[in-house]
Amino acid sequence: MANIPKTMKAIRLHEYGGDYRFHDDIPVPSNLDDYEVLIAIKSAGFCHTEMLVRDGIFKAKQLPLIPSHEPTGIIVAMGAKVSNEFKLGDRVGALNLSHSCGQCPDCLNDKPLYCEDFNATGITIDGAFAEYQKADSHWLVPLPDEISFEQGAPLMCAGATVFNAIERCALKKGEILAIVGLGALGHLAVQFAKCMEFKVVAIDNRPEPLELVQKLKYSPDLTIDSSQIDTANAIEQINTLQSATTTKNYPGADVTLVLTDPIVAYKYALAITKKHGTMVVVGQPREPIQIEFRDLIFRDITVKGSLLSSIESARRMVKFVAKHGIQTEIKTYSLEEVPNKMMEDFHSPHMKGKLVVNVSL
Repeated sequence: MANIPKTMKAIRLHEYGGDYRFHDDIPVPSNLDDYEVLIAIKSAGFCHTEMLVRDGIFKAKQLPLIPSHEPTGIIVAMGAKVSNEFKLGDRVGALNLSHSCGQCPDCLNDKPLYCEDFNATGITIDGAFAEYQKADSHWLVPLPDEISFEQGAPLMCAGATVFNAIERCALKKGEILAIVGLGALGHLAVQFAKCMEFKVVAIDNRPEPLELVQKLKYSPDLTIDSSQIDTANAIEQINTLQSATTTKNYPGADVTLVLTDPIVAYKYALAITKKHGTMVVVGQPREPIQIEFRDLIFRDITVKGSLLSSIESARRMVKFVAKHGIQTEIKTYSLEEVPNKMMEDFHSPHMKGKLVVNVSL
């Protein structure tokens, strides 16, 4: 670990419900285990999940905690058993999983993402709002040269999550995907789905995200302002995207993907999902999602969730982004700006896209 300083700049959460604090004297992580790497952080994203940790809904192993689970940077130190796929100096990102137990039914059935005894960087253990971060090398994602560090950071959670969720939708080309919630995840989902050749309906109740997705390189086939258009009229508009060569179409979207928290969004999504269709839940509302038995029994709607991403899906996603030139709408900050300026922007009703901290570009 030559040329690595002993201390670093970092943001810390000291108490649940409290404000973030900037520090310039935090010890650099040391004592890597055999499968860990040390990443010199270049950029790191801020995710909605950070607020669930700050508010104590998700609990850290201990406080204070360094937030952010969307890192990109350069490998500067490696454990003895890290795969030879990686070397010092590599550009990487990392998913937030760390040290799944390897013994539970999920781990033994090749589903470590669902292990209940693992750590998550930025959530249960220190994350990426710092100059250096430890990462489990099993969850590293090589970052192609075509993707900058600040563009790569949002891909490590927002991008990976929606790409995996869309893959789980199991849609065929030409089928209709309605995306409800056009924030950081939603505007990426629109681009992914268009490049996968689905028909895309983008839905939100805020003008800024609706305007943003219409200006994207890969823009949706239809945008709907849910504050102005009720579900009956929304279905009528969605039906115009259906193939005119068959009379077997059911009204509504084949799949709805919900990427936001307000309960009204789930009611809206269920209503516009076609009979025998699917609603995929990615948002994490703090209130229970209400689903009527009629939707499950008489309309035969399938409701399922989608959690982050497998490492294989995340690596496919990064290559997909590089191939198609997909861009994330970002606003950047320094570490020092996190406690005040960035948090003020995060809570603004006019926020759009993704907030990214440039640590050392």
